[in-house]
Amino acid sequence: MLSDTVWNDAYHRAKKVAEEQGITLVDVLLQPEAERPALHWRMEALASHSDRLGMGEDANEEEGEIAFRLCARVGEVSTPEALELCKAMSIAFRANLEGAQPYPEGLYYDGQSLYPPEPDTTGNWISMALIVRYRFQDRIEPPS
Repeated sequence: MLSDTVWNDAYHRAKKVAEEQGITLVDVLLQPEAERPALHWRMEALASHSDRLGMGEDANEEEGEIAFRLCARVGEVSTPEALELCKAMSIAFRANLEGAQPYPEGLYYDGQSLYPPEPDTTGNWISMALIVRYRFQDRIEPPS
């Protein structure tokens, strides 16, 4: 299960990068495709799973991936420009940058993968995906 702590932290970091780039970070639940800018970032939760750290433990560990897709209308951005934009997004998950909130306790961003556009893509849109893997450990809070 994707926890809100992970989503909120990743969204905050991605939004900061997108704003510095002058690119919109789209919330797909709020902006239909027809209303999206010609160049934008889209954040998606991918596979995640979680389990207790031991029998009867109140500690839990979640592992998963978040995708940051740089989406562009064909002809809007060159490959070198797109790679530069993706590198800036990548850095936001490798270092705690000035002005960014501190990492939440128990959240660790691990490896990353970059998937360039498929060269035989047809249609008006292309995307380049940066996949960020994470681990998040937390505890079930006892009822007050």
